[in-house]
Amino acid sequence: MAESSSVRRPTQRDTLLGCFWMAVAACCFTTMGIAAREMHITGFSTPNIMVWRSSIGLLMATAIILLSGRLSQFQTRQKKGHLVRNCVHFVGQFAWFYALGLLPLVLVTSLNATVPLWGAILAIVYLKEKVTTQRLVVIGLAFMGVLIILRPGGMELHHASLVSLIGAMGYAGSMILAKKLTQKDSAMTVVFWMMLIQLPMSIAFSVGMQTWYWPGWSDLLPIVVVGATGVLAHFAMATGLHKADATIAMPVTYIQFPLVAALGFILYTEIPSIYTGIGTALIIAANWYNIARRQ
Repeated sequence: MAESSSVRRPTQRDTLLGCFWMAVAACCFTTMGIAAREMHITGFSTPNIMVWRSSIGLLMATAIILLSGRLSQFQTRQKKGHLVRNCVHFVGQFAWFYALGLLPLVLVTSLNATVPLWGAILAIVYLKEKVTTQRLVVIGLAFMGVLIILRPGGMELHHASLVSLIGAMGYAGSMILAKKLTQKDSAMTVVFWMMLIQLPMSIAFSVGMQTWYWPGWSDLLPIVVVGATGVLAHFAMATGLHKADATIAMPVTYIQFPLVAALGFILYTEIPSIYTGIGTALIIAANWYNIARRQ
């Protein structure tokens, strides 16, 4: 009996392509983080940022589909799946944008580095990917890295650190759900429905929290960057997760670390603590070991 395509093992070429697209996504997320930080400094609230991100993103996704002539990408038979995925992603997105306004960039990125950790757990539970001793060791080492970064009991935790960690869980869940959706829908369809669903959610939050801020002309660039990189990042991420196993592709996003560290220092004079550095290095090393020793 032929093996089902839904459980087909990715080829080496697929895995390399998946890792490439995840690297593109990482660069886009880094750029989006800088733009969101600038919007926070100007006076935008987290719901405001999400409204503009979804608005620009929806316009871009619509234009791309129209220009490509692939109108079928507007359609999906997985509306419920998209709704569930975007409710989970909304939590992750909100938490990430919120933390960017209160914590150093490198700390937010450190806590977000746990996304592959949560993703590996969810991939085993939800996607039924193979459980190996190697993967369990990797998960354990990554948890140790989180504890070193947060140092529970050793320092007063900023509430935004815990919010950021919750956001990482949300991102991981949305990535796993996106991988499932791309089995039937294209990456651009996933992006289009993400923007379409999250725009009214963002508007409702912004109105409900009474935090609307009208932008000026000087805010145009970061607004466009947040929206454009949102589309590109999620298109690249959906493509990468479609090509490769989630537990292999997701750790590639760690290439944003040197980028964030450099930009945080250059733009905001932020210097990461030794604990952040050690904990993050442990998380990264554990996941790259997972890639190098893939079973």
